[in-house]
Amino acid sequence: MKKRKKFWIVDLGEALTKIVVGVINESGIIDISDIRIEKTPEQFRPEAKPEKKPKIRGYLRPLLKGHHRKDEVTLLINHKDMMVATFTFPMMPINEVEDAIYLQMELLISENLEQWRIDFVARERTQWFEHLGMDDKNLDVLGVAAERTLLTWYTKIFRKIGCELSAIVPQSYAFDTLMTQNGGQPTLIIDMGKKCTRLLYFQGDALSENHRIDLEVHWDGETYLQQIIKAAEQIFISPLGCEKAGDNGNIYLMGGESLCPGVLEYLTKRMNREIRPTYDLLDEKEELIFPRQMSKAELCLITPCVCGLIKSAQIKSAVGLYEA
Repeated sequence: MKKRKKFWIVDLGEALTKIVVGVINESGIIDISDIRIEKTPEQFRPEAKPEKKPKIRGYLRPLLKGHHRKDEVTLLINHKDMMVATFTFPMMPINEVEDAIYLQMELLISENLEQWRIDFVARERTQWFEHLGMDDKNLDVLGVAAERTLLTWYTKIFRKIGCELSAIVPQSYAFDTLMTQNGGQPTLIIDMGKKCTRLLYFQGDALSENHRIDLEVHWDGETYLQQIIKAAEQIFISPLGCEKAGDNGNIYLMGGESLCPGVLEYLTKRMNREIRPTYDLLDEKEELIFPRQMSKAELCLITPCVCGLIKSAQIKSAVGLYEA
């Protein structure tokens, strides 16, 4: 009997490297076979040259033990030199969408365009206007731009240990898989990392806004949290002074820094809103099978990887590819 293809989701964080390995069966059930969490070496930076950093390859090789050539490996990155932007376009042919998104992303990059790789994902959204008795179809488009040298560095690092990456995507790419439990309600995800916090605002399951707060060296912990609160309030309040999320909006907290004592309680009190950890949403995912009882801290850290596995299952289901 042939071994079933494994899906490896690798999240290279500033502080920790997280890897989740799973297989997807014909029913869409995701059987997570292994979870690996290790401290990321200080020298693991895109500025380093792979051939001059054998310790980097020595770090990754044991983490990818058990990888086979037919397996799919997706790398999640949350790098300051990767731009993520969202746009809404009227319905149009895909070639026109490509032209439009390239123009918009080039405006954000502004210089040395040949050094950047631009890509996008588009989905159709139908909005029903009840009183008019009609619907309106638009395209929600997620644009991504990354420096080619950044992508080349990661590709070479993995290739040096005999692993070909199937995809390199933003860490937040698959977070929309968490939105299915929210019934189309607006949702804000606050993702707290070691050096930055991302605020991701979803309308339904489509990413609407994406903000980044970089930690300043002179900030203490409370100042950092206050900056997060300020950014969140700016997202929630529209120019007309109306709350976009309304009373039924959701706020979720994730990322390694969110595990620090008192963070969740401080944000909940100061924002005067219910804030839940994102691992609560993983508990509601019936298609997930974990290899053992997971701690809340572990679930928090591997959430992006698990979302990546769910996204892989959705893609495979859409094209009917579950073969070994």
